[in-house]
Amino acid sequence: MRTQAFILSFIAGVVCALAQPSMAASESTKLVVQAIEARDCVAAARELNVALAGATPEALALAGVMFETGLCLKPNLERAARFYTKAVDAGAPGARSRLAGLYASPASGPDKGAALWWSMQANLPLPKACLVESSLRGNAEQFAKALTAWPAGVLDACVYVAGIVAALDAEFVIKEAAQGRTSVSIDFRPATSALDVRNSQSSLALVDDSPRTATNSNAGNLFANNSVKQSATPEQMLALRAQDERQALIKRVEAVSKDALARYPRPSGIDADWRIQLSVEGLRDR
Repeated sequence: MRTQAFILSFIAGVVCALAQPSMAASESTKLVVQAIEARDCVAAARELNVALAGATPEALALAGVMFETGLCLKPNLERAARFYTKAVDAGAPGARSRLAGLYASPASGPDKGAALWWSMQANLPLPKACLVESSLRGNAEQFAKALTAWPAGVLDACVYVAGIVAALDAEFVIKEAAQGRTSVSIDFRPATSALDVRNSQSSLALVDDSPRTATNSNAGNLFANNSVKQSATPEQMLALRAQDERQALIKRVEAVSKDALARYPRPSGIDADWRIQLSVEGLRDR
């Protein structure tokens, strides 16, 4: 079971996602989240059953997370996997990554083959050494056979990286940095578990439990005073709103990254040259 901090972080993410227009129709899922926020697990379980009757992608994915984390339900990884699989079939964004993350976790063994299989199905940006030939990605038996030829150290390292990246991809729309269009980025060096969250005006470094630093932007200082806000031009107010949204996104990325670094133990011997640079486009719809 994950930490209380993760649970609170997950609830915050659900609330953010449900606030988006594309999720407006899922009223029953909103009621599940409201019950969780109120710490009313009886109501949360009841509303979840109502939501699942509609078999919506977000309800199936939410059920998977609740069973995986023990959030108002008794933890059950097999049921979590079944709901995530149904969510994949229903078209839930991020469900494949949730399966990859679940199977990569120590709580699941980990199931290394399943973790990498689902990582490939999710097209996660992994080091080249962790990629299986595309022609094998549709055949589970051949895929598993290919993995048997990998050195044990490489397999363990790839499962670790897959877990971290899957945790991020399940929560955010991410792309390789070269393809991204936003100023929010992630720089992950698996060999040292160093993960930097950056934007054009600040940088926040995460290395397991090491101290982290952040610098305030000039725009934040500009609008720190209410009187300045009141006299700001519409263009300046739009800039402030964009900055606030970006900072909220960065805080969410930080929380998910910190939980992922704590959840997946780093094996020894990871290639020091491995580096994953990502662009964060925003929160995923649930």
